[in-house]
Amino acid sequence: MLMPMDGVRVVDLTRFTAGPFCTRILSDYGADVIKIEEPGAGDPARRMPPFHKDDPGLEKSGVFLFLNTNKRSVTLNLRTEDGKSILKELVKGADILVENFSPGVMDGLGLTYDVLSEINPKLVMTSISNFGQWGPYRDWQATDLTLYGMGGNMSGSGDPELEPLKTTGRMTSYHVGYASALATAIALVNADLSGEGELIDASAFEIMLQSIDSRMQRLLGFQYNDKVPERLGAAGQMGLGSGTLPCLDGHFMLTGGPVMFPNIARMIDAEYLLEMPEWNTVAARSRPEAAEEFEALLIPWTLERTKEQIQAKCMEFSVLGGPMNTIEDLVNDERFDERGYWQTIDHPETGPVKYPGYHFRFHTGDGEAMPERRPAPLLGQHTSEILIELGRTPEDISGLRAQGTI
Repeated sequence: MLMPMDGVRVVDLTRFTAGPFCTRILSDYGADVIKIEEPGAGDPARRMPPFHKDDPGLEKSGVFLFLNTNKRSVTLNLRTEDGKSILKELVKGADILVENFSPGVMDGLGLTYDVLSEINPKLVMTSISNFGQWGPYRDWQATDLTLYGMGGNMSGSGDPELEPLKTTGRMTSYHVGYASALATAIALVNADLSGEGELIDASAFEIMLQSIDSRMQRLLGFQYNDKVPERLGAAGQMGLGSGTLPCLDGHFMLTGGPVMFPNIARMIDAEYLLEMPEWNTVAARSRPEAAEEFEALLIPWTLERTKEQIQAKCMEFSVLGGPMNTIEDLVNDERFDERGYWQTIDHPETGPVKYPGYHFRFHTGDGEAMPERRPAPLLGQHTSEILIELGRTPEDISGLRAQGTI
């Protein structure tokens, strides 16, 4: 299948999460991604749990295996002159270079955009960092947690009576990876049209500020009314017939309210309420205490049913709602699996493992599958292959390995 970035070569100097997710997206679109790793050690993500069968190893990190499908791994010591020379050769034939070192590292290596664009004037270089390549925050260190907090989203998360909360995981890093991949792809189009390359300064902090979520309302409220809205918390998100409700096999999310109430009442066999003065008008159902009173009927009803049974009832009575799926639920959902979302990738160290599928589909008709991804590379798996493409002989490669360049 022809993919949009077939024929595009990416030199990948990224590590950990945000940068590798950016280049993983580009590889999904068909780009040939050459991942440069430190000899002997590799990307630090190789040492991030969880590990396959709880057995730590450079080739068994679930995080690394997910982030680096479809890539080729080359070990290269960029502190050596030969290593830098090989990188420059790769850049000469590349379309994109992505790096997420701390600001100043590429300068110290003598691999700035000015240097690399002399070699390849059409090069698109994306530099991902915590706070950007310049400015007073440039050299600050950060984690996913601190970026989430400093970016403003945490101030709107959690119970207003308690401390702000962060959603678990690396949500910030993956968001930064998506945004950086988008900027890189757009810059590549411009480079093709204009014949001139581009340097992209991707600040994780600024990307978090750009995300469209509850902060937009908070930002506008602050500017328009000089007032920052308070956090709603779980209680503020509940309403008449609304909220995350327990059921036999987990939780189910319902969206109700005074207007939708009749449908929910019929769904739980409480239609008799619609004849009572406390419930028979929208105004009556808008009483502050109405939601808590109705929960006494609604929660016992959900606790007697599974998510699938509640979903069927929602469809029957035109009620907005959906199951709170776990990963296990999604992997085992036979109806969802009919679209062929999950991909089983056979890795030499882990064997066959299911991976999330593509976040898009190209040229596919009903039931036609997207291309199978290659497994994440072993450390340095493609070093000789790439060096031979650059014209090195087996003797050259042996010499480079002996001196620690690869």
